[in-house]
Amino acid sequence: MGSERLLLLMFVAAATAQNDVSVDCGGDSVTVRWRLDSPQKLDLSRALLGDCPPISTESGDTLLFSVSLRDCGFHRQVTLDRVTYSNLLTYDRRPALTFLSRSVRCVYDLPASRTTVFSAEEDYDDGAVTFSLELMNGDFSAPAPSLRFRMGSALLVRATVESRSRRPLWIYMESCMVATDADISRAARVHPIIANAGCLMESKWGNSSFLPRRRPAEIRLYLQAFKFALGQNIFLLCDLEAWDVQRVDRRACHYIQQQRRWKLLDDPSQSYVCSSCDSSFFRRTNAASGVSARKVLGPFVMEEESLETPSSAEHAVSDAPVWLMVVSVAAALGTVVGVLAVSYYLCFWRGGRLGYRPSRDLLTKY
Repeated sequence: MGSERLLLLMFVAAATAQNDVSVDCGGDSVTVRWRLDSPQKLDLSRALLGDCPPISTESGDTLLFSVSLRDCGFHRQVTLDRVTYSNLLTYDRRPALTFLSRSVRCVYDLPASRTTVFSAEEDYDDGAVTFSLELMNGDFSAPAPSLRFRMGSALLVRATVESRSRRPLWIYMESCMVATDADISRAARVHPIIANAGCLMESKWGNSSFLPRRRPAEIRLYLQAFKFALGQNIFLLCDLEAWDVQRVDRRACHYIQQQRRWKLLDDPSQSYVCSSCDSSFFRRTNAASGVSARKVLGPFVMEEESLETPSSAEHAVSDAPVWLMVVSVAAALGTVVGVLAVSYYLCFWRGGRLGYRPSRDLLTKY
């Protein structure tokens, strides 16, 4: 980043939009101060900048972060004349209160000679890598037939990576969030799904999980539609990573509620690497052999459950053929007549008792 020059005017504009957040962008690092007006005492384990915890607090109400722009899951976007590093501040105030979130950006000028353009395709070992993020149907055989989901219904997400070279790749979801805008900096509401470098936080709060891999270059996610911006267009934003080997410092963890523990998707025997999902700290090594991209999925809509429909029994009666109803009524009437006839025979014709036998004299009297 030595050739990049800080674009101060753009940074000031971004910082003043959120007066409770102070961002100081350095050459290759950033210092962030986030003042929280919260009735609760600040808990460092509940705060994150991307996937990095704060280093301390100031004045009792301000969180302090000081990190490298190459760590913590910063999203790097390069255009013709500038490079932007963006990330998300989050603070978990549950169970009593909802999440707080703020966006962080550092913008730098690029020398005029550079013409790199960011896209979902990146150079990688003399090939090109393409990431994709899709909403799928029930068996993952095709795209979802509808982009409207009732509360409690399944949202099936598939992320894949393909390379023009024939080297196989492993894909990971570093972070994902739902937001009311495709641009996180403009979103009025944000809810984290995956945080802290691969921890599916929604699996701890709701019925969600990673699904078993079918191949290294594909990762599948089961989400249950929940109460967020109901009836509005929302977007899923995910930071994806791909590597040419399976890495122990990259993870996909989900919470097993029945067992009250975190589980590692790719190797449950090493689920200890997921133990820091609750402590908001995970040490990762930085390597130059990977590639990453942010993909945005949407818009789609989550809705309230529909009103109850008539029961299946009512539908069955209303849809039954007329002839079947006539036969049923006739059979019922026949049963009633038969019961009455047997009763009359037993009670009157045979004297009202089962053991009754008329005498021979009575039979021959006339």
